[in-house]
Amino acid sequence: MKREQLQTTLLKAFYDNESRRLNNCLEEIDHKLLDCSKYLEEYHRTRLALRTINERLSRLGAQTLPVADQLPADGLGEIINNRLQHFRSAGKL
Repeated sequence: MKREQLQTTLLKAFYDNESRRLNNCLEEIDHKLLDCSKYLEEYHRTRLALRTINERLSRLGAQTLPVADQLPADGLGEIINNRLQHFRSAGKL
């Protein structure tokens, strides 16, 4: 009986450890998604700033400079899906 108890204790400890690892993975995924949201906001702000600079250049008679394309989707979920498709088609996933 002691051997079975030891095995049970070890398996429960292993389960607890793996459960913590799983929770840590989910926390990291959540953290990365929040980071994506922040970078998306920064992307929009920076793109707007570049467009504003181009408008000023144009008013001064200078040639405008290329600005990164607008992302093909607005929502974070759509953007993440589009980027994942891009990585898959490029063989990165």
